[in-house]
Amino acid sequence: MANKKFFWIKLKQDFFNDPYIKLLRRMAGGDTYTIIYLEMLVKSASTDGMLYFQGAGQDIAEELSLILDENVEDVRALLAYLEAKKLITHPEIKEDVFLVASADLTGSETDSAMRMRKFRERQTLHGNSKTSLSYVDVTDRYDKKEIEIDKELDIETDREQETDNKQSSVVTPAKTQLLNSLQDNGIFISPNSVAFDNLIAFHEQDGMEIEVLLKAIEVASAAGKNSVSYINGILNNKLSKNILTLEQYEKDEKNWQDNQSNRQAESDLTPEQAKWLADRQRKREQHATS
Repeated sequence: MANKKFFWIKLKQDFFNDPYIKLLRRMAGGDTYTIIYLEMLVKSASTDGMLYFQGAGQDIAEELSLILDENVEDVRALLAYLEAKKLITHPEIKEDVFLVASADLTGSETDSAMRMRKFRERQTLHGNSKTSLSYVDVTDRYDKKEIEIDKELDIETDREQETDNKQSSVVTPAKTQLLNSLQDNGIFISPNSVAFDNLIAFHEQDGMEIEVLLKAIEVASAAGKNSVSYINGILNNKLSKNILTLEQYEKDEKNWQDNQSNRQAESDLTPEQAKWLADRQRKREQHATS
């Protein structure tokens, strides 16, 4: 089975001394804005700094307020500040947001690497404490037992790693489809690479239909983004909405397109037409709750 990858945000020691952050905190409501900014950084950690607009809100500010459970006006004010200071950009679609600081603050690690790191930390801790404690017989017996446990854990970790490697090297029809699709769209990566393992994990671990992965590759290629990170961003976006089948994917895309069309149509309305439409919508909502 492919290694799952975990992400986190690592703040630098001088993060709160950064002039942009200090200026943000001095604004009215600045502490709230700073927290929301940190929430956005955490949210973007697994998507290479991108926050994708899904169409659930009228704009990215409203959508982020729903996702982060924050006041929409606070989110809107923060986005305006970040954009003015060039701390966010819009690489493709205007509503999609790229957090410039994300790359410097994001850390990641596979589960196998995490297990090995924790094991090595236990070994180091044990090695540092053994000399000072071994003169006590009871502690000495405890140390010996710990050594035996650590050896067993080491053997078990090696077995898990060996099993992961064997399973990762097994060629399945889904892996063949994925590799062929990547190559057809000008993305050449080894089937034994971590990048490939992370992609196929959407299918093997998260339960996505392989057709969803293939669709994401097509979408990335059509946008001129022939990169694994962009494909990962699309798939993480769909996974966050529990979209696992091609049918769900296409329905989600249609809903987004319909929402965009409705927003465009509303922007073309006269003030009288817009008021009539808003009144009708309000009456429908009142009727639905009565």
